[in-house]
Amino acid sequence: MYIIFAVEFFVLMSYSFPSPFMPMLVQTMGKFTDREAAFWTGIASAIMGITLFLTAPVWGIVADRWGRKPMVIRAMFGITAVSVGMALVPNVYWLVILRAVTGLFGGSMAAASALVASTTPREKIPYAMGILMMAIFGGSAFGPLIGGLMADALGYRSIFYVVAAVYFVGGLIVLFFARENFVPVPKEQLATFSKLGKLVKSPQILPLLMVLCVLAIGPSMLGPIIPLFVQQLSAKSAASAAGLAMGLMGVVAAISSIIAGRMGTRVDLKKMLIWGCFCTGVLYLPPVFATTVFWFILLMALSGLFNGGIMVPSNSLIALSVSQTEQGMAYGLQQSANSLGSGLGPLLGGVLASTLGLKSVFPVSAALFIIAGVLVIKLLPGLSRARVPESIVVSGQSGK
Repeated sequence: MYIIFAVEFFVLMSYSFPSPFMPMLVQTMGKFTDREAAFWTGIASAIMGITLFLTAPVWGIVADRWGRKPMVIRAMFGITAVSVGMALVPNVYWLVILRAVTGLFGGSMAAASALVASTTPREKIPYAMGILMMAIFGGSAFGPLIGGLMADALGYRSIFYVVAAVYFVGGLIVLFFARENFVPVPKEQLATFSKLGKLVKSPQILPLLMVLCVLAIGPSMLGPIIPLFVQQLSAKSAASAAGLAMGLMGVVAAISSIIAGRMGTRVDLKKMLIWGCFCTGVLYLPPVFATTVFWFILLMALSGLFNGGIMVPSNSLIALSVSQTEQGMAYGLQQSANSLGSGLGPLLGGVLASTLGLKSVFPVSAALFIIAGVLVIKLLPGLSRARVPESIVVSGQSGK
């Protein structure tokens, strides 16, 4: 778990390097206005989400058949190759194409989640997911900050070579140091597309997937908007300032994840998810009223305060709702739902920004978190303590 924690932290940190300057990179490829740059950035992000949506369940089936560790390695080396190509794209059309290819080879988070879940005692899964979510949020926090600083100092394209190098080293570490005692399941228990279809329609998984998709739309809508919003407030070092806003938001989310992971064995997971959705929705509104970069950065940081209360229970419920032999498929479906939302979000955000202006994206994003909270209340009855032993929940002693 700790090897996966370290690797995911660093690779997701590097993966987030381009976040603060993607719209500005698009503007270097043609005479694009802010609204046009937001639109094309949204298209590039959307196409990656759509391809990952289509391929993630397939990789999940492969993981259940041949192991989760090979899927982590496959994602690491695949992103390595694509990142080198991203540094060389001649125009926005090739940028969109390579983002689509990124979705075909991506999915390291789903593979890592399945690997951790399959090697963790079930009563400790919320804690393990808290650790993993801290790595994901923590890496995503420092990534935009470091990427923004490097972009202002070195230029946009050189950053993709750094991303490739980090993913390549991460793949080597998993290859040689991560352990998985994978035992092939009997032929009659092998993961198949038929079993995948039944899992999608199951009352334990389908509501979770719907909620996860909506939850992914909200924050991903802001991806193409934050750098341009910062640029409107102050053109000076816009990439660095946008990276700082994203970075502090991720730091706060990482801290909330480890707290939520520790609470997860004794607090009702469904209630934690509901409160996380409602509180995050409320905190997504204030940044739209910021008149200076300082206040925008501060308010965006506060919006990550309850993210741990969203990601830890949702990821834990995925693991606790299926058997260990189905966890690759379950997390593949989770990645698929997240990717669909992450693909629709930037597209929706880009369209809103190009038609109604940048500020219109924030209230829509906030409303989606509120909607997700309502869906949790309506669609997830009986899943609040899914298969967590009652003695663990009551006592809070996750080691017993």
